[in-house]
Amino acid sequence: MNDHPDGPRTLWTQIRDNLPLTPQAVERGLALELGRHPTLTELRAALGLDLELGGAWDAARRVRLPRDKTPSDEQLIRFLDEMYKGLASTRLVRVEVSGEGLTTSGQSATIRVRAGGHLVILVLVENCLRYDVDVSIELQGALGKVAVEATRTASVLLDAGVFAEGAKTLNMIVGCEGKSARQEIATDCASSWTLRARITDDGADVNAPARVYLEDKVGGVWPHGATVRRDEHGRAFFHADGGFEALVSGEVRLLAVRGLEYEPVEMTLDVPSQGRRSETIRLKRWSQMAQEGWRSGDVHVHLHYGGEYLLGAEDASLVQRAEDVHFMNMMVANQGSAFVHDRAFFEGKPNELSDGDHILRWGEEYRNDFYGHLCMYGITELVPPIYSGFRLSPHPHDVPANSVAADHCHTVGGTLSYAHPLFGSGDLDRVFAQPRTVEAKELPVDVALGKIDALDVMSYPSVDLETARLWYGLLNCGFRLPATAGTDTFMNLAGTGRFSNPPAGNRVFVQVEGKFTTESWCEGVRRGRTFVTNGPMLRLRVDGHGIGGEIDRTPQSKVLVEGEARSYVPIERLELVVNGDVVALGEVREDGKRALLNHSFRVDASCWIALRALGSAGPQVFGGELFAHTSPVYVTVASARVERRQDAAYFVEWIDRLIATCHEHGRYESESEREHVTDLFRSAQERYRKIADARPAAR
Repeated sequence: MNDHPDGPRTLWTQIRDNLPLTPQAVERGLALELGRHPTLTELRAALGLDLELGGAWDAARRVRLPRDKTPSDEQLIRFLDEMYKGLASTRLVRVEVSGEGLTTSGQSATIRVRAGGHLVILVLVENCLRYDVDVSIELQGALGKVAVEATRTASVLLDAGVFAEGAKTLNMIVGCEGKSARQEIATDCASSWTLRARITDDGADVNAPARVYLEDKVGGVWPHGATVRRDEHGRAFFHADGGFEALVSGEVRLLAVRGLEYEPVEMTLDVPSQGRRSETIRLKRWSQMAQEGWRSGDVHVHLHYGGEYLLGAEDASLVQRAEDVHFMNMMVANQGSAFVHDRAFFEGKPNELSDGDHILRWGEEYRNDFYGHLCMYGITELVPPIYSGFRLSPHPHDVPANSVAADHCHTVGGTLSYAHPLFGSGDLDRVFAQPRTVEAKELPVDVALGKIDALDVMSYPSVDLETARLWYGLLNCGFRLPATAGTDTFMNLAGTGRFSNPPAGNRVFVQVEGKFTTESWCEGVRRGRTFVTNGPMLRLRVDGHGIGGEIDRTPQSKVLVEGEARSYVPIERLELVVNGDVVALGEVREDGKRALLNHSFRVDASCWIALRALGSAGPQVFGGELFAHTSPVYVTVASARVERRQDAAYFVEWIDRLIATCHEHGRYESESEREHVTDLFRSAQERYRKIADARPAAR
């Protein structure tokens, strides 16, 4: 995949993605790395999850590159070589060539393999001499050669072949300039058997894609060629398209999952007598939200984002179907530099792999790390400049404000929400302690100006309850802001906590009228017919009006609220939220699988009403604790809006701090440019100030 638009994936391209660099530095780094090491894609294919990159990033932080100029070749070489020396694996052998000869070192732990499987070793050579050398390597009859320039490092993958059962010590022979060294590699090869599995949808008896966790006595296992990742719970998983075949050892523990609406299937499989076993995994739905017009979605998914794998639309389609998510908004986005991921995938329409139940479509994450990030979906054109405020890029200044990009998004048919609004509490000292945290600092401005269609109340990096409290404050200032969910998962990343979780572990359900299309789904978002969840399915009716509904009532009217939550993972609390306050609790039944709420109360003033479900964290829950929340039903009394002075005062101070941060940390080409942005922010602030300064209504 040398011609892949996001390739190659190497340590240097990860640096290029993350750090601001001059174009000359990017080009020189690629040239100084080229051909000296396997790509990260090749390393993952050979070593699987037995490759740790943390040490490489530690080295990058330790060595560092100059911030505002092109590094010298000597600086780039030291940076690159220290990163490669930071790689770690039980299957890594290090070789040092010096004036004193050759030395080798490796992990002392025994490498466990399966009979019939291959063992691949990564050999990393550091040349301490001031001239180029050729190093030869022999292992189990396999021969390798690596050319290493003076004072540089280089590496090669060496396949030790297929193993038979039993313990064995391998002898690697390394040679250079007539000298040699030996490295012993202890292995323990377990007996193996072949598992062939078919995965079906029990309701239709047809093959079904799914997410699969497979573990045997050697450890995590996956089919050859699978894209294996590790979720936030530390478990290895892959996605299978209706079945798979894998070489396994001993007793096998299998878990098959298909999104949130199927019951997970857990199986323990004994060793078969004939060395081969076929198994059918039948997935059964416990929820049928699509039959009721609710279509699930994830508005924030990255196909490529700093990870190791090179993927295509077919990979995204498989994962979408395996996670049973109907609308998947893939992102064109930069990361920490001028490089933009996945621009080549953008079409302005659903991908050809979409079908009547699945819309796979590339949108955009419009990114300014100071103002916040916008998830754009349904756009027919990319919204320029795609990013702003990134040093050493074509767009180094914090212009335009996000509100301008939001307007452009709407002109090209898009719907948008603010991504990952908060990573912690809404305490303003914390929110503004650092200027460029990628949190949604411009959010209250753009809500007041009517630029935003929804808010991602759930995402993997955010804290759901803290984000909900921020959302409540905006609702309490009279704004009608639906809830959405965008995980911000990186599909080509093998393993780093929440960002390597599968897509749609948090998702938004949208009630769609008529045929399921991009347009009807986005229309449902804008109308507030949504709920967000990482497990529970919610229903809410207020005097017969569903989620997103609007009701006019007179003072002292009584309203009846009916709510229900159903969940495979047990619910602990079902709460009725009115204007941000919990006013009633539902009755939890069936060991937490179901909860019901029936509550009536009098409304003295306008309010919004929503339902939320809470529970504990667990292995089937992604993004923290169990959480689900409806968008509100809005009750208007005497034509008044919901307006809470204390919430408005909070956002007045928020925007004061935002403007102060613009003056202290903002990047603008001129003072007039800065004033143009801050004047826009002040115009939005006036909306909150009017509420905060209003006299309380006489009773």
